[in-house]
Amino acid sequence: MAARIVVAVRESEYIEPLLHYLHHSEYGELMRITAFSKLEAFMEFMTGDELPDAVAGDRSFIEAWLVEGRASVPWAVLSGDDELPGGGGLAGGRRIAKYQALPSLLEAILQLGDLKRVRTAALPKEETLLLGIVSASGGSGKTTVALNMAKQLGALGLSVFYLNLESVDSSGLYVRMPCGNIPGLERLLYELKSAGGKGEGGQLEWGKYVFRHDSMRCDAFRPVENFKEMLQMSRQDTLDLLEGLAGAGSYDVIIVDTGSIEEERTQAVLNRCGVLLWVMKQEQVSLMKTERWMDYMASPHSDMPPELAGRSRIVMNGWAGAENEPLPAAAGPRPDAVLPSVPSWGTQHGGELCLSSPLFIAAVQQLCRTVVEPALPVVFTGTPA
Repeated sequence: MAARIVVAVRESEYIEPLLHYLHHSEYGELMRITAFSKLEAFMEFMTGDELPDAVAGDRSFIEAWLVEGRASVPWAVLSGDDELPGGGGLAGGRRIAKYQALPSLLEAILQLGDLKRVRTAALPKEETLLLGIVSASGGSGKTTVALNMAKQLGALGLSVFYLNLESVDSSGLYVRMPCGNIPGLERLLYELKSAGGKGEGGQLEWGKYVFRHDSMRCDAFRPVENFKEMLQMSRQDTLDLLEGLAGAGSYDVIIVDTGSIEEERTQAVLNRCGVLLWVMKQEQVSLMKTERWMDYMASPHSDMPPELAGRSRIVMNGWAGAENEPLPAAAGPRPDAVLPSVPSWGTQHGGELCLSSPLFIAAVQQLCRTVVEPALPVVFTGTPA
């Protein structure tokens, strides 16, 4: 039976996209939402005889309802970015981020009513897209591309995980890490090894190792503090991690940000990810290295799967030409997508601007439509391709 949920918020424009996504997603079979933007209508419904399974709403709605003493229903305050966690004298409920990816929001509301689901029972495993971001040369902007893609896909309502596999995680230069003592990737790797790599299908509680990037609209692991842990992470460790994350069934897209292409972790990504984005700069060295590596991996002596080329897309990052200017005829592979150069990123505080450039965001949105939508037609359109 579908859970009966009440959502009460001040903004009527918040309700429409929420209900639209609900009705066109798998959650439509799991929950029925009655939504209110007027306090009087909400109070009249909540003082009736038929109570819902859970309530989530703005603080003002929840406070007014609690005065009536009907708090036997599980409830949560939908808190915005400007509200302090748990602030303001409300006890007995939970706090759910109001502005986050719609799948994550609905999942949190379902868990509020203790009505958890197992997504793998309803969806094929391969509907979780593993998207690897790789580069044949350093300084190509892999992390900038990966973080921007994660944020834009999250804004579309997809459930996104950002997995950084660099030896030294550089994402902290662009996004602020949340506080807290959540056990991170180090502990998860230990648990996977203890389980013999059998973390797929929910045998491990993946959620307890994950934190939410509210500003990024995606989940991630806390960066590994012990540098040695990443250096010792083998190809098999990486494959176990990727299989487990995909098999847990909580995400539409897992974006994997890699380090050097020679590392075992990156080799595992090249083998396992369904789509590979090769990021290169508009520079002779970057073009040459990308071409050489792709030629090598297409050879029968590379031990790489023969379909690697078919899974690969080339992205030129830092294109300095005009938006509609044709690419110059030059040696090296031809890009499938182009991302613009943003001069302000070279300033002292450039890192803070890497996720907020309108020009770059527009290009990343086009990249997502080109690369991700064909791989996940059911998620984007609600119907098979």
